[in-house]
Amino acid sequence: MKLRKYESLCVGVIYFLILLGIALWVRDIPNQPNVFAITFQQLIKTSLMGDPASFATAAIDIAENGWISSGNDWIFNLWPPGFILLEAAILKIFGTDVQGILVLQILAALLFAVVLTQFYTLLKSTIHAKLAASLPLLIFAFPVSRVFLLEPTGITLGESFSVGFFLLFSLLAIRSVIDKTIRYAVYAGLFLALSAYFRSQFEIILMGLTGWGILLAVLSRITWLRSFVVLSSFRYSLKTIAITLLVAHAVMLPWRVYHWVNQDHPAWVFTSAVVFENSIMSTEYLESIGGDWVVAGGGNLVCRIDPSTCGGRTRAKESFFRTFASHPVEWYHLKSEVIGKYWFSSTKNWTAISAQPTFMDDIGNALLLLAVIATAALLFTRKVRFHVSWPVLIWLNASLLSAYMIIFTFAHFEVRYFYFPKIAGITMLIVVSAHYFTFKSGYKR
Repeated sequence: MKLRKYESLCVGVIYFLILLGIALWVRDIPNQPNVFAITFQQLIKTSLMGDPASFATAAIDIAENGWISSGNDWIFNLWPPGFILLEAAILKIFGTDVQGILVLQILAALLFAVVLTQFYTLLKSTIHAKLAASLPLLIFAFPVSRVFLLEPTGITLGESFSVGFFLLFSLLAIRSVIDKTIRYAVYAGLFLALSAYFRSQFEIILMGLTGWGILLAVLSRITWLRSFVVLSSFRYSLKTIAITLLVAHAVMLPWRVYHWVNQDHPAWVFTSAVVFENSIMSTEYLESIGGDWVVAGGGNLVCRIDPSTCGGRTRAKESFFRTFASHPVEWYHLKSEVIGKYWFSSTKNWTAISAQPTFMDDIGNALLLLAVIATAALLFTRKVRFHVSWPVLIWLNASLLSAYMIIFTFAHFEVRYFYFPKIAGITMLIVVSAHYFTFKSGYKR
């Protein structure tokens, strides 16, 4: 046992040094902040995106006053508190002159070293140790992972930590079933909740996980489906799923109570109001206020499909759902016209598409799309279907697909919204491929 812990520690340290090297010295896109000089106060003035400036503003406010002031309370309506509180803690510990992005990069490298070590531990039970140690690094072979998760501009968006926590949740949920250890399911629920505390889209994914968890429990009662899986593993998978979801919802309860007390509603965030309002704005109006990226991403479809709704703010929510229900074919047609451009975008883009993709961008994005397709195909092969973790893998992948179908249907596109699905795709492909190529027959039902 001690030898295995020492081995994992050594592997983790190597991962950390590799990831820290990427974070500090690899720059896949130009014009990124100088992490050895810039403070959070300077970030507010220099950031070209609104999110990092808002996070830093709220963090400074909390560090100085103990909690967010009424003038900045709107920030907590649009974003959950995790990343802001992390930045505030950095300011309290190191002072206002701290090179905040540098500290965040070190913490992100540490988090992903833990993720990769967990990945290594999962893989080494079925494949050669050297291959098991190498495969997790494949995630960072793609520029999108380096830019989004470790490099300065990506770090300021806070999604590094939400993605890291979500990957930990996924790996621990799988390990809980393989090792038959409830403790891992509890940890998985904790990390799932933390991912939502750092980025609100993971709350939508949690809703998908909850829905699919209930559906799997119902399907487990259907007799003919039982021939599809290993029954003993299905039962334990349902136990893992139930515990994970209960823990996640319990850990997320305090923020819902906070919003209930302050906003009279337990919503995780209140960004839907912005989505509804943008949807009924005319293209000309949005472009006049710098919202051309909303138009390009299909954010004002209600007004474009039904001009009579344009400008009707008081009925924006009603118009949104009525227009979608009345014109679903046109809605999805307009979305489908641009979705390919966003998937195959250059990593130099974050919101709208300004920099055109290079040949290598196209190759990398094509491989990542193939990873998603290959994962879906392998999931239903007999070799993977009869692996003990198959129900959890279906739960994870179906929930991700469903959640992003909802997000991409109702929210406008931004290039960065596609970055996590790409990272999740390559991660899941590694897991599923390891199951497929190391399959051994003879599982007892």
